[in-house]
Amino acid sequence: MSFMTRTLDRLTGGRLTRSEFEHRFDRYLASGVWESGDGESLLAAFLESGGTWLTEASEKVTASGVRYDFDEAVDTLGLWREPGSFDRALADLRANGYALCDVLMPDSTVDDLSAYFAQAPCTLTSDRPTTLAPGQTVTVDFENPLAEKYAVTTKATLDSPTVRSLMLDQGLLQIAQAYLGSAPIIDILIAWYSFPAPDASREAGQLYHFDLDRIRWLKAFLLLSDQDEETGAHMYVPGTQKDHGIDASLLRKGYARLQDDEVAALYPRDSWKTMSGRRGVVLLEDTRGLHKGLPLVRDHRLMLQFEYAQSMFGHPAGLSSAEIGPIDDPYWQAMRERYPLVFSVLDR
Repeated sequence: MSFMTRTLDRLTGGRLTRSEFEHRFDRYLASGVWESGDGESLLAAFLESGGTWLTEASEKVTASGVRYDFDEAVDTLGLWREPGSFDRALADLRANGYALCDVLMPDSTVDDLSAYFAQAPCTLTSDRPTTLAPGQTVTVDFENPLAEKYAVTTKATLDSPTVRSLMLDQGLLQIAQAYLGSAPIIDILIAWYSFPAPDASREAGQLYHFDLDRIRWLKAFLLLSDQDEETGAHMYVPGTQKDHGIDASLLRKGYARLQDDEVAALYPRDSWKTMSGRRGVVLLEDTRGLHKGLPLVRDHRLMLQFEYAQSMFGHPAGLSSAEIGPIDDPYWQAMRERYPLVFSVLDR
C-alpha cells in the first residue's frame, strides 16, 4: 500500500462514500476555497468509483462553467492548418486518451527552446541520493549528468517568451476547452531533461502509473528532442482514461507505480501505444490513463509540458506558490484581461 493510500485511509477513516465526496466537492464549487483533505478525497473518490464520481463532478463544472471563444489568442502552432485536424485530435482523445497533432513545431522554435533550457537553472530528481542541497539549482550537464531528471525551475520556464506564446496558443486552449467541457485553467508548467539510469526510475515516471491531478485535465507534451524506444519515448495504454478503464485490481494497489508484467496481465502488450516522434511533435494526453516514459539507454530527452485543468479542486496548485517574477509582455497582459480564468492560478 502506498504512502498516499495509507494517508487517505487515516483521513477518511477507511472508505469514502459518494455523498461525502459530493458534499466536499459542492462546497469547493460554491466557495472556490481549498480545504485540507481535498486532495486525499479526490484520490479516494477515484479509487472507490473507478472514475465515475469524478466524471459527475466534471459535469457539474461543465453545466455552470465559463467558456471562451479564444478569438484573440494567437495560433502559434498552427494546429488547425490541416482540414479536420481539430476533430481528429478531439476524437482520438475521447476514444484513446491521447492524440498526436498533425503539425510540428517549427525547427526555429525548437532550436530557441533547446538553447534556452540548456542554460537555465534546474533542480534534480532521482531515485538515488544526489549531492545537491534542497533548493539548490544547477544547469544541465550533458556529459556527466548528476541525476536521471533535471527539472527547469518554474520561473526560468515562464521567463521564456517562446514558452509563454506556446502555452497560450489558440489551438491548445481551444482543444483543451472542448475536451474538458469548460474554460481551461493553466495548472502545471514544466520543462525537464531525462538521462539514462541503471534502472527505471519511479521518481522520473518511468514505471506505469496514472496521474490524479484534478477532477479533469489535459496535458500537452511538446517534444524538444527526437524520442524513440532508446531515448525515452512515451507509452500509453489506450482507453484506460475512461471510467473503469483501469482494472479494479490495479486500483486496489492505490496510487502506485506498476511493473510491466502487472499491466500486461490485464492489457496485452501489443495494445500499448509507443509515442515515438521527432522533435517538434505535439502530443496531447489525458494522463488519468496508464502511462510512462521509457527509460533512456542513450543520449537525453527534453520535454516541455503544460497542464490545463477544468477545476482546481484537489491539492493546492504548485504554480500558486511558485516564484514567478513580473512579466512585461503586452500579449500576456492582454490575454490575462480577456481570459482571466485561464490565469486564475498564476495570478494568486
